[in-house]
Amino acid sequence: MHLRRRTVALVVLLAALAAAIPLLTGSDDDAAPTTEGGSSFRAAPEVRERGSSLISALAPLLAAGSGRAGQGSATGAGSTTTAAPQRGAAGSNLGVPVDRAAARLFVVGFPGTTPNAPFFARMRVREWGGVLLTRPNYVEPGQLRTLAAGVGAAARAAGHDEPFVVARQAGGEDSAFGNLPPDAQFDQLTPQDAADQARRSAAQLRALGVTMTLAPDADLGSIGGPWDGRGFAADVPDVTAKTVAAVRAYRRGNVAAVVGHFPGEGAASADPARTTATVGLGLDELRAADMQPFLEVAPDAAVVQMSGALYAALDGVTPATLLPQAVALLRKEARFDGVVLSADLGAAAFASGTTPGDAAVDALRAGCDLLLLPGDATDQEQAVRTVVRAIRSGALPAARVREALGRVAALKRRYDVG
Repeated sequence: MHLRRRTVALVVLLAALAAAIPLLTGSDDDAAPTTEGGSSFRAAPEVRERGSSLISALAPLLAAGSGRAGQGSATGAGSTTTAAPQRGAAGSNLGVPVDRAAARLFVVGFPGTTPNAPFFARMRVREWGGVLLTRPNYVEPGQLRTLAAGVGAAARAAGHDEPFVVARQAGGEDSAFGNLPPDAQFDQLTPQDAADQARRSAAQLRALGVTMTLAPDADLGSIGGPWDGRGFAADVPDVTAKTVAAVRAYRRGNVAAVVGHFPGEGAASADPARTTATVGLGLDELRAADMQPFLEVAPDAAVVQMSGALYAALDGVTPATLLPQAVALLRKEARFDGVVLSADLGAAAFASGTTPGDAAVDALRAGCDLLLLPGDATDQEQAVRTVVRAIRSGALPAARVREALGRVAALKRRYDVG
């Protein structure tokens, strides 16, 4: 009798999984991809989250199957990770199971405005390094405070390290929360104005639970370029002085400022976050202009974001965020020893003709420490699993992962996160 019941249960489970496979693989023709983090590169944020309902439904079962949530494996949909790394397996010396280590390297977005959004169920099985909040997540400050608090509460309930709560709040059209400071980034601002706006922004963001901001931008506002009217200025010394002043103000306000986008996008053909973009400058031209603000702000900066543009000065066909030589320029010439954040990997994957998962592995190999993937839940799961496989196979050296994890952990301590 017991055997018969088990057989029936197994048949039901297999049938359910067979029905689930199309959703997990994203083969539902009616389910267009959504940009969970509100990236303007792909589909509109109103489009529903492809595959998220199934992933969210499976999350509690996966967590229960791995023992106490957060104490064993943070197993995601489709993952075969066990509760502890296998003896002798590649990546087994990371200090935590490989899948938990991999997820800690990602900053991800999601659709929804309340802690009841399906994303929070997935947080039980994914220990994200950061959670990105964007315009579709925002209604008003009180709601934002509740949402940010929900991120931390969900992580703690799962026994996970608390993630950074991240927002792009650079001013004007580049702010996730339109009625919060800073007001704008325009040529008429003085360095003191930039510092004052950053101070006000840091105070407001921290009070609402946001601990990292994708600001300020050190890109030159060159006439006709993507940062014309959006950046601090077109003049190198002016941009440098304002960027340094803003970064120092954010640091005093206990908000991790992310300076973008190295090695500079002032001369880009378009905004790389929105479409494939190229920069035709040679390396000497970059050093003389676009790279200068980054070289000066490096001693004060905690995080620098790489560009997703294609640079003629590098190989001309690969986004800078995926190129070791691009990150090496930042590390060696700017002597930057903080956290390197990737460009939007959904956009970088499109520009390089690869998948978000392969782009994530390439970005880590290149030297990025945190991986930005606003994309949909399916992209995020595919990317984490690809990184896990790369660590286990040795294709992604464990030493590189430990280095990235160490930098991210040090950044959290520095900014009192968790």
